[in-house]
Amino acid sequence: MTLKQQVIIAWRNLRRKISRTALLAGSAGLTAFILFSSYFFIHSMERSVEASSSRMGADLLVVPAGYGSQAGDLILSGTATPFYMPDEVAEQISEIPEVEQITTQLYLETVSTICCRTEGDFPIVAFDPKTDFTLKHWMARDKELGMYEILIGSEAGGKNFIYHYDNRYVDEWVTLFGKDFLVKGVMFPTGMGTDHTIFMTIDAARELNGKKGSGLEFPDSQISVILLKVRPGLETFVQGKIERMNLGVDVAQGKGLQETIKTQIFPVKLLSYVMIAMVLIMSSLQVMTMFTALISERRKEIGMLRAMGATRFTVYRLLLFEAGLAAFMGASIGSLTAGAILYDNRIFIMQVMQLPLLFPRWGSGVLIGLSVTALTVLISLFAVMIPIRSALKLEPYEAIREGE
Repeated sequence: MTLKQQVIIAWRNLRRKISRTALLAGSAGLTAFILFSSYFFIHSMERSVEASSSRMGADLLVVPAGYGSQAGDLILSGTATPFYMPDEVAEQISEIPEVEQITTQLYLETVSTICCRTEGDFPIVAFDPKTDFTLKHWMARDKELGMYEILIGSEAGGKNFIYHYDNRYVDEWVTLFGKDFLVKGVMFPTGMGTDHTIFMTIDAARELNGKKGSGLEFPDSQISVILLKVRPGLETFVQGKIERMNLGVDVAQGKGLQETIKTQIFPVKLLSYVMIAMVLIMSSLQVMTMFTALISERRKEIGMLRAMGATRFTVYRLLLFEAGLAAFMGASIGSLTAGAILYDNRIFIMQVMQLPLLFPRWGSGVLIGLSVTALTVLISLFAVMIPIRSALKLEPYEAIREGE
């Protein structure tokens, strides 16, 4: 009997016993649904943590002398305290060979305005979109930022604005320093003060600086903070190098802030993976128990196949094909259903759970679905091997007699 014939026979057996097939497929589908949903939330949480920690993604923070002890608090609180240093400092630091990326920000005064129909006092931070590496992961829309376009923290638009960020028909305008700005993107919530912050381009800030009616004034050619990415493991070395340059600045390391976030989220991730492991074990036991009962009902059928000349290996593969096909159908439906429900109701889920979940993109979702389907099928195949091998130990006449 060829492999193709065995697959055809296994398929016909599944079609002949719809209730039995539905039972096997349903078990696999439920397992796939739970696995997909569990890992989906873990992946969303990891992306959210990555986006949150990207604000602290700088290895080193350079601020004017006297503000070094406040650097970490400023990043976490989002307080745009105006302090300045010459932008030539960034040019000199960029010449250090161990510096891989460098970007600057300018802290402006907190302004009272209405942002996205939400009135309040919002800190304003000007940044350079061309060189920035700390805000790009936060952007809800992957688009380039124009000169008079801004990014806002999730709370700057009100508690519910984030849930409409992907509505292409929502256009919000904010007047800052006498100029209208278009809200181009919303930062996902992170629980930090920067959720209330408005981010504008540093070119726009310099363009409006000192203009009549703008109310914006700060020293020309000045910046507030320099954010650095350096070669791995050389943070302390580069910090000492900058300090020896006598630039009138303080240098603080950002690694501690990132590690704090990862440490806080580790117990949640560990618990999630433990729950996934428990689901896998329970699924294996469930499939094994179910297939043991089904094999017991089919002992006469197995004995007849053996009596007609089918080898143990042939019958073994035939039963594996049946289990594999049923598991594949159920797992595919379970993964597809879970993905459709989660993606279609992502806004509702964020509102109910009140968590800053950053859902995977469609490509990642498809990969998760394929992986879950493959894993569910493998679990089902391994689980049915024991009852199949046990049934095939009987001689044909014994199997026929016990199956009567």
